[in-house]
Amino acid sequence: MFAIENNTEYKIVSAVLSTSDRLLNIEVDLKNVIVSFQIYENIEIPYLSADFLIIDRNNIIMDFDFQGGEKLQIEFQQIEELSTGNTIKKEFLIKSIDNTIRADETTDSLKLYCVEYHTLKASLQNVNRSYKGRPTSIISKLLNEYLEKPTAVLGNEKINDFKVIIPNLNPLQSAMWIKKRALSELGLPFYLYTTLGVDNFILRDLGDMLGENPININRPFIYAPSLNTSSLSTQKFYNILDFKIENTEDLLDIMNQGLVGSSYEFYDTTTATPIKVKFDVEDVFRKLSDENKLGGSNERFIYAPDYKFNNKKFSQYETKNITQMASTGAYRNGGDDFKSYQDEDIDGEHKKKVISESVKSFLIKSPIQITVKGREFMTGDNNYTIGRLIRILFLDHVSTTEDAGQLKFDTKKSGDYLVYAARHAFDLSDIKSTLYCGRLGGLSEDFVIWVEFITEIKVGGLLELLLTLTIL
Repeated sequence: MFAIENNTEYKIVSAVLSTSDRLLNIEVDLKNVIVSFQIYENIEIPYLSADFLIIDRNNIIMDFDFQGGEKLQIEFQQIEELSTGNTIKKEFLIKSIDNTIRADETTDSLKLYCVEYHTLKASLQNVNRSYKGRPTSIISKLLNEYLEKPTAVLGNEKINDFKVIIPNLNPLQSAMWIKKRALSELGLPFYLYTTLGVDNFILRDLGDMLGENPININRPFIYAPSLNTSSLSTQKFYNILDFKIENTEDLLDIMNQGLVGSSYEFYDTTTATPIKVKFDVEDVFRKLSDENKLGGSNERFIYAPDYKFNNKKFSQYETKNITQMASTGAYRNGGDDFKSYQDEDIDGEHKKKVISESVKSFLIKSPIQITVKGREFMTGDNNYTIGRLIRILFLDHVSTTEDAGQLKFDTKKSGDYLVYAARHAFDLSDIKSTLYCGRLGGLSEDFVIWVEFITEIKVGGLLELLLTLTIL
């Protein structure tokens, strides 16, 4: 068999395939025929996706008569969690068979593409009703009512008098539509997503994410191949196996969207007058810096306010004049007044809609992709990936020769990054996690680490050094 065995970094406890009640009592455990699989997380998507590579020597395709509605319940465990009993359990819908390859006369290789099973529950239901209250409360109530799945709401929302009639959407579509109107006091967006480590939905505002300390602040991910012979290579949590930086710093594209400097008019359909808003992204970054929401030193951010053309700052140009309809007064009757979907009273509240879109664009302006060992993300007791801050460090190109114990870092690439997507690859022997990260701020220019050599040990007959890292 090609099954994944117990000498790997993880163990598949079970992988039960069933037919969603199409045929009664037909189940089969695929754990012995799964060759590899990958699970994907994304902060913009309210479900996980996955693909599984299986070897079929037992007529699985023929016996199950795949039609696209089958369920795959998988439970797996990182091998170091055997003592704790923590496992990760997920239910997937087999959405499609991506390809089938005949290896020989008796063997087929199949790649199954899957999404979390609650997407099927959502697709089978339709929401046509009104809700009122906070957008986050409406989303939480809706998802619990229709999908029987709780939502953890994290962050502070500014709207508490909202009313909406959902226009013929399924529950997930409804939640994502309402989420667009959920904004923090600073105008930062909310994200709705699910993760590998917990079973509930997470609805969290960007400011709440950026306001926390990196989860690895005392044990940063470091890309330093030249130190592979030191104890950095023995502490696998530090080691970045690979990284990729591409399609970065496209400020022009953000400018062309009207998210750097622009003029907006939100047209009031009740009074037939526009509410005018002047948007300057520099004001946004200054405010975020004051509120310590940029990460890193909270002093260096990824928009350079000193850029000018003809002695005028980029953000002071009105590169776009944008008009949007903003219906008002639909649910105002002099008693219990509620805001409709685009309803706002003053220009400052309308500006927060622009701030939300601008910050989302800048968050992925300077992305980085790193590949690390997956062990730290497979505990099954919490979320350690998307929506969390991590500290990533790169050595500078010219190492200091004045003090061998001081490591200096590239402050352009190094920083506190928000993980907005992740791919976890479970192969024949190990787990590797590729994290897709963005940021709004950077580390200070004088960020260094002191390396203190504290003892010597013998490992496998080789002399190695243990290090203590002091982050300044």
